[in-house]
Amino acid sequence: MKVAVVGAGSMGGMHLDLLAGMDEVSGLLVVEADASRAAAAADRTGAVVVTLAEAVATAEAVVVATPPEFHALEVEAAVDAGIHVLCEKPLTDTLASSIALTERIEREGAHVEVGFQRRHDPAFIAARDAIGGRLHLVRLTAHDPIFEPDPRPEPMPTVAPIFRDSSIHDFDMVRWLSGQEVTDVFAEVGRRDGTRPDDPREIESAVVTMRLSQGALAVLEASWLQPSGYDIRIELLSEASAVSAGMTDRTPMARSEGEAPADAWPGYLERFEPAYRAELTAFLACCRGIRPPRSTPRDGVEAMRVAVAATRSATEGRRVALDEIDGLSRREVA
Repeated sequence: MKVAVVGAGSMGGMHLDLLAGMDEVSGLLVVEADASRAAAAADRTGAVVVTLAEAVATAEAVVVATPPEFHALEVEAAVDAGIHVLCEKPLTDTLASSIALTERIEREGAHVEVGFQRRHDPAFIAARDAIGGRLHLVRLTAHDPIFEPDPRPEPMPTVAPIFRDSSIHDFDMVRWLSGQEVTDVFAEVGRRDGTRPDDPREIESAVVTMRLSQGALAVLEASWLQPSGYDIRIELLSEASAVSAGMTDRTPMARSEGEAPADAWPGYLERFEPAYRAELTAFLACCRGIRPPRSTPRDGVEAMRVAVAATRSATEGRRVALDEIDGLSRREVA
């Protein structure tokens, strides 16, 4: 199968590296505006540098890994050409454009998946499968290494960067792990200087509580201020089980009186490389009709709706019902 990767930055470069080693891939194309980055990716992986128009005209599948503001245009180009798409999260940069794109994808019956790679992580899958009886509580820890967001001149956004670009994975996990929809959200947020930011672009840490459609509760502790690495974990409490996933010997957390591991996970690419590999393998299997997709554009919309609700809660200081947030007609969680 000939596969094109749109974007050759850190995320696109990783996809290129993984795809280059897969037997199912007979040809690899790369679309990248930065000529030097495109050339480096081609030299490393054997990919052929092409334009977006050339990619959708010749590839059988496309992986979109550019900044979110370009996703809609690139996904639509692939959908127009009738080829399969794996689009990195978020589906697009805004809720409105995500809804519009999803409606078009569903109307045309196109095969588009959203890059929620944690759905392909073996430990997270095992934790989901281990839930016994009624689920009571989901706890998520998402600590990224200290991050300095770029100044943004655009007007105040409707979704905070930390929620759109990081926590959206956790909002998807809440739905996928529980099989329930989020019904309302409350977010308490802060910055490293101890203040409570009024501008959602300034949020660096957050505690988000969510009530789910069958009565379970979910709590997310998110931060861009982890001093020693990348830390992603989950805990699930149900009537018949208590299970956790994500604590490894490289988790950047000191044990008791000890210190964090010297080789702590530096970032998401290293931590979830096996999951990204599994995600690509599953995507290619979907393209060949072997299995159904594990994530859909609708999942991308629902996660973005929670991100918007969390942002509104943080800026308005109140609990926000998901019914207040624009969406698609509801379906059961896959």
